[in-house]
Amino acid sequence: MRNREVQIKFYATEKERESIRRNAKRAGMKMGEYARAVLTSDDVSIKVIDTEPLKKAAHELAKQGTNLNQFMKFLNTYGVNVFDPEEAKLVLQKEVSSFSKLMEALAALRREADRNNIHLQIEDFDNLDNE
Repeated sequence: MRNREVQIKFYATEKERESIRRNAKRAGMKMGEYARAVLTSDDVSIKVIDTEPLKKAAHELAKQGTNLNQFMKFLNTYGVNVFDPEEAKLVLQKEVSSFSKLMEALAALRREADRNNIHLQIEDFDNLDNE
C-alpha cells in the first residue's frame, strides 16, 4: 500500500486552535503531527460535562429579571410610597448577588474545562468571560 498525502480541512475557534497548539508543544510535536496522532489514535477520550442544571439556573434567573422589570414598572407607575423602598432594595440586591454568583460559577467552570481540554455542552457560553 502506497502512502498518500490527503489534506483534511477542519474549522476551529481560536480557543480550540490555542489548545491544540499548547498540547502539541507539550508533546514536542508540530500541530499537524499532533492532530494526526490524536485523530488516528484508538485511545482518545473526550470528556463532556453536562451543564444543563447550570443552564436551567441561569434561565430561571433571567425569568426573575423579567419579574424585576415588572417590579420597576410598578414602582414607576404607583410610586415608592406604596412599597417599602428598603424592602425593594433588599430584593434587588439579592437578585443581583444571585445572578452574579451564577455567572462567576459558569465562567470558572468554563476556564477549568478549557484548562483540562473538556468540552462543555452548552449554548451561548462563549461570551461569559467578557460580561
